[in-house]
Amino acid sequence: MESLDSCEMDGNADFYGVGIRLGLYAQSLTTLLVTLFVQEEEGLNRVLSLLLQLAIFAGTLLLTNTGEIHAFEVVIVFWLLVGALSSLAGDQLSGVGSFSGTCRLIFYVALSAYSCWFWFAGLDTMQETPCAQVVFFGGSTIDGWFRTFGKAAAIVSLAIASGMLVWTTAVYSGERGNLKSRSRRPQTEITLVVLSIAMVILSIVSTEYVIRANHLTDVDDIFAVGQVLAFLVGLFQLVNTLVPIFFEGRFWMPRCWLLFGYHLT
Repeated sequence: MESLDSCEMDGNADFYGVGIRLGLYAQSLTTLLVTLFVQEEEGLNRVLSLLLQLAIFAGTLLLTNTGEIHAFEVVIVFWLLVGALSSLAGDQLSGVGSFSGTCRLIFYVALSAYSCWFWFAGLDTMQETPCAQVVFFGGSTIDGWFRTFGKAAAIVSLAIASGMLVWTTAVYSGERGNLKSRSRRPQTEITLVVLSIAMVILSIVSTEYVIRANHLTDVDDIFAVGQVLAFLVGLFQLVNTLVPIFFEGRFWMPRCWLLFGYHLT
């Protein structure tokens, strides 16, 4: 059995350093709060979140092309971005008819397509590690049952993202003037709120577990320039969302609560 010292590796702080991780965690929480309480900020929040996600994904593609990334590091990126996907908590699929919303769907399609390639073939071409690559709780390795799960999840996510993009394009093209024409109390589907919260928690806990389980070093220095910038962006978004919630009474704003589509209030 490999010793702890032989399994230690230098992590890539540019992808999953502590500042970037905290920034993305804050963005995930902000997305949930915005779709629930501060819907008028959805556009700005969507753009800021998408920019950081695109930067991380672009870097992943670059290192994949040059062969300078390990398979478990790609899984860390997936876990980080899963939290940012938890945005279906408000009265609609937020922003699907807007330019930024369409860009977000295109990003999801690209991420899902890369995920399909990764789980079916890509991970076999990536750098080896001195120890088994752990990607989920219980010491689950990348070559075990989790790879089968990854393949299934990638196919499902690609189908959903592609279908939503086609549907959005068709609806937005045919009914551009009607997408924001109605004014009513916000509708909140309780099941989507629970799902979104679960996704944020899963993203955070899984990311931290995989980093520790693979004995990565040099990824917890928040004072590096790149780390501070990502952290401050996420923190600013979160604080900017919390202020109206607690100081403008948004928390008690009247809304329609739904459970599986049935009105409770």
